[in-house]
Amino acid sequence: MAQFISFDKNAEVAGHSILSCLSTFPEYYRAEIEQFFKNNNVTNVTPDSWHNQQSDLNVFKEIANRYGASTLFNAGVAVGESVPFPPGTTLEAAYSAWDGAYRSHHRNGYLMGYIKLLSFDHQAKKAVVECKNPYPCHFERGIATEFSRRCKPQDAGYIDVELDKSKKSRLDGADSSFYVITWI
Repeated sequence: MAQFISFDKNAEVAGHSILSCLSTFPEYYRAEIEQFFKNNNVTNVTPDSWHNQQSDLNVFKEIANRYGASTLFNAGVAVGESVPFPPGTTLEAAYSAWDGAYRSHHRNGYLMGYIKLLSFDHQAKKAVVECKNPYPCHFERGIATEFSRRCKPQDAGYIDVELDKSKKSRLDGADSSFYVITWI
């Protein structure tokens, strides 16, 4: 599946997740983005409400079409900033916990997708994460980038998150996207 296409028509996303994402946009975008939600029948959003994931993904697609990849990336960074990590959380622990957070914000889908830390090599200073879900790659890379900045290894002066271009990604219509995290 490509990005923006729910794996399951019954999948839902939590209202608190939608509100968190909406709050990441600057005030001057907010009215238009709120209209995108209304256009896609994502209304009466409260922290305890649940909404059709495909409708939410349609909003992401409208944002991508109107504002571009950089806006999705920046929204992902802002969402990553809002995730509370206990002091001292390691990068490996942050990436390992990402799937649990994803699952707590989604329900009712037989195939909701997942986020999996495939490898973490302290010596090689490299990690690989697979994201098999319908969200836009640029948004996920923003979340991963912020996790990396906040929880980078102590020996890291610089850390980078890139989409693995040696593999097909959801940008190409694949089911998964792979991110390579490296540090020096």
